[in-house]
Amino acid sequence: MRKLLVAILFGLVATASAQPAQPARPAAPARPVRAKPGKVDVAKATAALRGADVAAAAKAAAELGGSPDPAHHEPLLDALATGVHPDVLVAGLTALTGTATKTDLQAIGAYVRYRNGAVRAAALRAFSKSIGDPTLVIESLSVFDAPVRAAAAEAAGRMKLTAAVPALLVLLDKGEAPAALALGAMADEALARTVAEHLGVAPDATLAVALGAMLTRLEFGPETIRVDLVRTLSKLSGVEALDALEGYVEIAPENPPRQSRREAEAVLKARQGDR
Repeated sequence: MRKLLVAILFGLVATASAQPAQPARPAAPARPVRAKPGKVDVAKATAALRGADVAAAAKAAAELGGSPDPAHHEPLLDALATGVHPDVLVAGLTALTGTATKTDLQAIGAYVRYRNGAVRAAALRAFSKSIGDPTLVIESLSVFDAPVRAAAAEAAGRMKLTAAVPALLVLLDKGEAPAALALGAMADEALARTVAEHLGVAPDATLAVALGAMLTRLEFGPETIRVDLVRTLSKLSGVEALDALEGYVEIAPENPPRQSRREAEAVLKARQGDR
């Protein structure tokens, strides 16, 4: 029965993905529904999942998918295989992020290429966090939907996926903050210098986010690169650069004294009127 359902699921997703997209105003992504801790009434949740009330179905999907008991996932996987409202998909896939089994991953992976951006983003977060497929992450960095790119960038940063760096640098230059945070999360000294070289290419605000994310990592160094990044931030306009410098001063130890911290404090003092 499970093999049949998985086959049906892949067929449905392939068909949906193959259909041409219809021009329409992008809808705001649905807020993920998270299950509250406690015992799950599987029969009641299953009935709600099959009902016409989308909100109730999304809540049921979150309850079933969020349960640590794999048996509770069965009704949700059946619903995924037969097709449900995108809001229900987002809720179920989001809930499965922390509880997915190998069987669940088959369903999650099928939705990574789904045509609805919010669904794809939820599936990508769950799929990459569970098994870390670099091909899907890198592929998703170049799709049209911004939420999917953001989810892929988040995954790349969490996985420290260096193969994604070229695509992330492209997004950095386009002003996408999730890419900046991903680069900041994975940067070593060499990558930090590469990112800093995008001064004048990437928007100041986005570059500041990337450099600030590097500096606020306690393990990031050596001191020579910290000094260079502080000096690069001093050349950037906007409150994002000041926020990055303030964030670094807050976490940098006072003793032993750091030149990078002293220079960051000097920049902040000189630019007090920029706020």
